[in-house]
Amino acid sequence: MVFLLHSCDGGNEHTDELVIAGIDSPDEGLKRFFDEMIQSTRAMPNSGLMRGRLAMAYEANGFQDEAMITYEQAAALDQTDFRWPYLAAHLKARHELHQAALNDLERAIEIDANYAPAWLWRGTWLLDVDRPDEANEAFQRARALGAISESTFGKARVLMAKQEYDEAVPLLEPLARDSAHPYIYRTLGYALRALGRLDEARTALARGREAQPIAWQDARAAEKASFVRGIGRLSFAENLLGAGRLDEALAILEEMRREQPDETCEHTQRTCTLLNTLSLAYSRYGKEEEAFALVQRGLSINAEFYHFHITIAGHYRQRRELDAALHHINRAITLNPSLGDAHVQRGRLLIGLGRHEDATTALEIALQFEPEQPLTLLYLGMTKGQLKQWQQAIEHLERAINLNPHFALGYVYLARSLGETGKIDEAWQALQTAEQNGAPAYELRTNEQRLKELEAEH
Repeated sequence: MVFLLHSCDGGNEHTDELVIAGIDSPDEGLKRFFDEMIQSTRAMPNSGLMRGRLAMAYEANGFQDEAMITYEQAAALDQTDFRWPYLAAHLKARHELHQAALNDLERAIEIDANYAPAWLWRGTWLLDVDRPDEANEAFQRARALGAISESTFGKARVLMAKQEYDEAVPLLEPLARDSAHPYIYRTLGYALRALGRLDEARTALARGREAQPIAWQDARAAEKASFVRGIGRLSFAENLLGAGRLDEALAILEEMRREQPDETCEHTQRTCTLLNTLSLAYSRYGKEEEAFALVQRGLSINAEFYHFHITIAGHYRQRRELDAALHHINRAITLNPSLGDAHVQRGRLLIGLGRHEDATTALEIALQFEPEQPLTLLYLGMTKGQLKQWQQAIEHLERAINLNPHFALGYVYLARSLGETGKIDEAWQALQTAEQNGAPAYELRTNEQRLKELEAEH
């Protein structure tokens, strides 16, 4: 429940209305925290700092509408504090109010024009409203303030917005190599695909499959993390991860880890979840070694927490250590047999190891949990093809395509399976559809060659 509390000592009408929220929370710790914050703000009604701190507390704990009003009040009370229009701008941008966000950001930059992340965000939001030339100027300002790699990525995005892909690729390739950030790889993949370099594009897009949008390192925005309270901190950090706001998520997760000794993972599932989430956050941040070491530590304390096994299996798969990855996926399934995605991962690993009968069994189990998954049906069609059970392969692949009519790889493997059963004309049609939907060039070449061989045999 939200209240507006009117000050009784007069003053600016805009700033007198103190927004009250969270005092009826079922979380007693959060309720006490808000009560203390509100009482402190009420005691200093003309303090922009107190109003701004209350706004950060509201935003950090999920009261975004209340935070937006309170940031504006704080900015009106203290027109010299960069943070209040700056944080209000971020909140509006997340609600896709990009012009309003840019207006607030301009006010913040008037207060402090030497904060590089402000220019990076200005460039990003200007791209969102299709103003690439102005965005380029913002990224140049950020570069002058020392944000070299970040502004280079911004420049590459400007070039892509102008469809100048041949100039964007030389900027993106070293960034992707040096940072290993999935979002940069995905952006590179799009640029390469636009240039017709399909094999390279496929590789880059595969590296960017788990991409979340880049969030610039931003110390001032990260201040909100210190205001997160109650049992919702972990879920709040997970939501930040999902939104690509890695700095803020890491600040919360690392603070929670300092408060909770790793060893409590032995008997507290929440600590285990914290370690696993922090490992995933490090991985998304490009800190693969730290991510791997952390999940190893979690397993050394509590090997019965199945999430650790799934996470470390992903690391081993990236390292092409498929036997080790399979061991941990098997362990996760033993601990929780109802994990449909774990059975899919097991099937993929078994395909990679050439164990197609076992892969078929794993994928059929996965379909029992989630029967309408095109990717699972694709893998199952592939294993049936490897076993030369072509009619069954066709059935699975047609199901996958019915669920996703633009599934390029589904059409590729359907073409192969149809060809092997002698349906050459239908196979060529499927391969043509695969090409129209952007199937990788090497897949098209391989299957075209095989279809020509089959056509000659008939």
